[in-house]
Amino acid sequence: MPGLNASLYLGLSGLQAQQSALNVVGQNIANVNTPGYTRQRADLTTNFSQVEGQVYFGTGVSLTSVQGIRDRFLDLQIYRETAKQTGAQERYTGLNAIAGSLADTGSSGIAAQIQAFFQGVQDLSAQPENAALRANLINKAQGMVSSMKSRYQLLDDQRNSADQSVRSLVTEVNTLTKQIANLNQSIMTEATPGANNGARDQRKALTDKLAELVGISVFEGAKGEYQITLDSGAGVLVNGTSSYDLSTSAGGALDGKSSVMLGGTFDVTGGIKEGALGAKLDLRDTILPGFQKQLDELAAGITSQVNLLNRSGYAPGGAAPTGTDFFRGSVANDANGLPTSLSPSAANPYKGMVAALAVNAAVVANPSLIATAGAPVPPAVTAAVGDNRNAKAMASLQTSGNSGLGGVVLGSPYASVVGTLVSDVGNAVQTWDTNATAQQNLVLALQNQRDSISGVNLDEEASSMMTLQRGYQASARFISVINQLTDQLVNQFGK
Repeated sequence: MPGLNASLYLGLSGLQAQQSALNVVGQNIANVNTPGYTRQRADLTTNFSQVEGQVYFGTGVSLTSVQGIRDRFLDLQIYRETAKQTGAQERYTGLNAIAGSLADTGSSGIAAQIQAFFQGVQDLSAQPENAALRANLINKAQGMVSSMKSRYQLLDDQRNSADQSVRSLVTEVNTLTKQIANLNQSIMTEATPGANNGARDQRKALTDKLAELVGISVFEGAKGEYQITLDSGAGVLVNGTSSYDLSTSAGGALDGKSSVMLGGTFDVTGGIKEGALGAKLDLRDTILPGFQKQLDELAAGITSQVNLLNRSGYAPGGAAPTGTDFFRGSVANDANGLPTSLSPSAANPYKGMVAALAVNAAVVANPSLIATAGAPVPPAVTAAVGDNRNAKAMASLQTSGNSGLGGVVLGSPYASVVGTLVSDVGNAVQTWDTNATAQQNLVLALQNQRDSISGVNLDEEASSMMTLQRGYQASARFISVINQLTDQLVNQFGK
């Protein structure tokens, strides 16, 4: 059977194990208020038994590892829902910035300016020969055009702002993925599994931040390393010790805005749906262009019908139709100051209509080109000075809308078209505000659940400390007893 020396080492192993475990408790208590700290647990394992004859005798206890207490599946949930929460919040913020202007019901709002334009047409129809009313109509038309342009420009400004954010967010993503890959290196090369809990805590905090920027899926490998992919499966951001950069490439996305490339080769713009980056791409490429499309269609609806009537109508006393458009698409300039034209697409066949819109310079210079009169009866004579048939037809467009552009919206009265735009913006703001609040509550609940598992509970640590203290005292007492027995043997046989 083992001798007293073996018993002494057995007691010593217990003493050392309890002391090591107490150090872990002390580490937990010291970091009770450290953000992102994960509670640690000392894993004690009985040593291999020693065989004496046919009898197995214990050889004590060892500290095998210090494990961070984590729920990996809960972490994955938090990453996923965090991306949705920041995505919803960024969409709400972007929409809220333009809602007030698009929904303006004051005198400078689109609805009021359209009303003022058609009121000007109505006033002129009552006195078609009145030069002051012709000038007033031109002024009201310019006000309506200006109102549409300012709202359209606001949407363009927000899209440009979103594009700038895309570029900066891509840089942030790359910084985080590089840091995570470096921490993977430290974790994969640790001597004892779970030994580098500090690196794991840092990696968890960085992954939390990454999830705020972009939707991700996270997989943990056999050596504790993370593999991180875009949640859509569009590409890998981190694979063990390697990270793969995102970059922006101008000209590949809508309207020449930045495409997001992975590894400089693969266009993953359409595969980024959540997080701040996904929200900025959605605002830039889908949500805001949708409202611009509605403005383009509104402008196209008004101008096409007014122009049709003005071209076919007669000036007072005229012998032939004016053949003149009331509105004309002015030549727009690109960022380099070069002339551009309308750029219709399948998604928006009237794209650029508002940007190119203006009152015809010929009409501004010669208000008599406003065709207030209808075709003379019989055709051989000139239009009467007081003829207001064409002006009344123009005025009726306000409530009748038009059906010449093939859309349900464009066939509605223009007040209804503007109302639909305002309603769409308001509904989108409300929807994303509600989603952001709901996601925030969900993420908070998940984080509280994670804290209850991974966070430090001082009551639990105090209980563990008392248990370990008793274990330490018992081991010390055991060593003391063995020491006394050893002394007795030495004293007895040493004489």
